[in-house]
Amino acid sequence: MDQLHRRLGHISPDAARRLAQNGFITGLHLESTVTGKEFFCKSCVYAKATRKPVVKAQKGEHAIEFRGKIHSDLWGPAPVATKGGKHYYVTYVNDSTCLTNLHLLAKKSDAPGAYKEYEAWCKTQLKKHIQVLHSDHGGEYMGKEFMLYLKSKGTEQKLTVHDTLQENGVAEC
Repeated sequence: MDQLHRRLGHISPDAARRLAQNGFITGLHLESTVTGKEFFCKSCVYAKATRKPVVKAQKGEHAIEFRGKIHSDLWGPAPVATKGGKHYYVTYVNDSTCLTNLHLLAKKSDAPGAYKEYEAWCKTQLKKHIQVLHSDHGGEYMGKEFMLYLKSKGTEQKLTVHDTLQENGVAEC
């Protein structure tokens, strides 16, 4: 039964047994009397392991003002570049209004510069200062120079665990 289960692409043991019993598989004699509930396949258990789902709504309180908290995420590299040679993009999502700004980037290291452009836009167009920058540990905002820049502006940086989409849900959605 174990060998049949693996050769048929890890289908359920009951389905494999029914195929053999109904004559869809010929020249086969099943030696195992194991039912599907007693059958164990380590590969199937590993393949079915999943992450927590990405939450579409933030748990806890939202920021009251526009500037309260900004969620950011970087995506890329894209398999095909834009006409301008951009392979990445970074998003900035406002926590209170869900207003989203998108910046196209040629390389991942351009993210701090894109943040500074977004911050300048917030100051000139909205007359607001960003208080909290929330992002994952992807590395785009981890440079010492950028962290000192945030401190000099009075912006708090909140980081989630790298590769945990569910913790950076607002930006991931």
